[in-house]
Amino acid sequence: MSKIPAFKNKNRWTVFKTGAVAITLFVIATSLYEFSPFLLDIFQSAVSKLSGQTTGVRPAVSSLRGFIYDQNFNELAVSYRLYSLNARPAEVTDYKDTAQALAQATGKQPASIERRLKSSRELIRLADMLEEPQAAEIAALNLPGVFCTPAEYRFYPAHTAASHVLGFMDGNTGLAGLEGRYDAVLSSHTQRSNPIPPGIDLKGQQNVGAGRVDLILTLDLHLQRRLEQVIKTYLNSQKLEKGMGLLLEPGTGRILALVNQPSFNPNYFWKAQEGSRENRIYSQLLDCDLIRPVLVRAAAIERGGVEGDPLLPVTVAAPDYGFSPDMLDSFSRRIRLYDPVSSAWEGGASQESQEGRPTAITGVQIGATLASLVNGGWRITPFVIDSIYDHATKNRLYRKDTSTWTHILDPALGVKIRRNLFADWLSAPDNKILYQAEKMQRNFTGDPGRLAMQRLFVGMVPAQYPKYLLVLAVESSAMRPQEQKAVKDDTLVQLGSRILSYAEAHPPQPAQATAPPALNEDNKHQFFISQRLAGPKTFEEGETRTATMPALQGLSLRKALQKMTPYKLKVNIRGSGTVVAQSPRAGASLLGANECTLTLNEP
Repeated sequence: MSKIPAFKNKNRWTVFKTGAVAITLFVIATSLYEFSPFLLDIFQSAVSKLSGQTTGVRPAVSSLRGFIYDQNFNELAVSYRLYSLNARPAEVTDYKDTAQALAQATGKQPASIERRLKSSRELIRLADMLEEPQAAEIAALNLPGVFCTPAEYRFYPAHTAASHVLGFMDGNTGLAGLEGRYDAVLSSHTQRSNPIPPGIDLKGQQNVGAGRVDLILTLDLHLQRRLEQVIKTYLNSQKLEKGMGLLLEPGTGRILALVNQPSFNPNYFWKAQEGSRENRIYSQLLDCDLIRPVLVRAAAIERGGVEGDPLLPVTVAAPDYGFSPDMLDSFSRRIRLYDPVSSAWEGGASQESQEGRPTAITGVQIGATLASLVNGGWRITPFVIDSIYDHATKNRLYRKDTSTWTHILDPALGVKIRRNLFADWLSAPDNKILYQAEKMQRNFTGDPGRLAMQRLFVGMVPAQYPKYLLVLAVESSAMRPQEQKAVKDDTLVQLGSRILSYAEAHPPQPAQATAPPALNEDNKHQFFISQRLAGPKTFEEGETRTATMPALQGLSLRKALQKMTPYKLKVNIRGSGTVVAQSPRAGASLLGANECTLTLNEP
């Protein structure tokens, strides 16, 4: 028993001596720093040994950031763990042998590596984008002063497809879209129960996500790309800039494709033009008169009741079937046309005039309202998150959110409206409902002198019980009428009809498997190619790019990131708004630097 206290005292004395030596070395190195860099190297090596730092691969984080898939498990957002090769030249015992060994492991020239090792006494980075087998091979060499550190890289294989839904991230932080809204779910943290996407049935589990958690969306990548290309082609042919599209299942609210133009590539989000990241389908205001004929007809059917007579043709009926503006507004409120519709990643928008009667609605409000008029009167909220996959428990947890559905019409009346509402817009040959309208509008943007022509298309198929509902809208400036007529091409109705035909011929086939498949190697190969094309080709070029830290204070985040693009550093972001502080400071040397930090604050 008497030996135990003595053993503890011996350990305490050892710890005390180790700490005293470290402090002494620090004081000596600090005092002589200006006179002898060599002594600083000795100090760094000594502290490295005392603190237990060793060569090899540093421990990796427990799990990667969660992936985002479409409903067929096509990768929309993925993460790769790669390694950077670092060295402390002061600890390297033989430059030539070390360079030769690293050249064999990395494929780089020995002379270049040796030159880099001799050029600095500080921590340097010799290579990036190493995969785990390469890092393990380097660790096995047990070279003094050489080690690999893991880093996580986010990649969006579909590029611009669904970019407004996915959003983007920088460093380890989601900044927008689903990446931002569900950053806590996708991040590699410990168990958490919030903020799990709304409507997900947790099956009684208290905590979800001890490991990686993936999001599986309702989007269909093939339909998404098809819709994106159609809208982009139409805008280019008509010399327009703004467009939006929404393809959904009116019976369930599942969004199959969502497009906003102009778009952006989340892999390079800081290069996007102002306004490109605007989620127009949820925020851009459209004139209520664009769907006035549909509202009038639905109100007239409701007034006639279940046993009412068929409607008179528009040509012989009273104007607006006898409805005053106030009566039509009252009906619109009953079917909840003006209710805000929020996405899974941001809020919706609405606007009311000074008199209190709404004058504008969003594309998603149009989609949600028309869906309720053709699905039997159920008010649904379009959604984009189908389920989550918890890798720790190997469970896929699905959305069960029908509890929020409400009937806005009597069930029998809802069926009558579905059968008779779109009789005037029925295309008999292909059994589609094809509706179009246009309206000159002003003042929605706050500029009283601004006019714009808005065009709306709504299509559904099949007509008897629509399975697909498509909303397209574009906006053109009335100041350039000659450009609007410069190119004769397909109309919005023709393009919309083709999308509906394509959806019918290629219906979405959700993956039957519960768990996501193995990593897509083609996407990984694509990622490596993009990184190598964007990165410096030689050590010298990399050193030139990272000469000194640029001045970023006062810039917006987008402009600051654009300015940092050539330096290939990891950028840590704190706050939002404009840059108020930066580290390293402006003008500081970036040789050997791996990352920088920007502090932002709202102006």
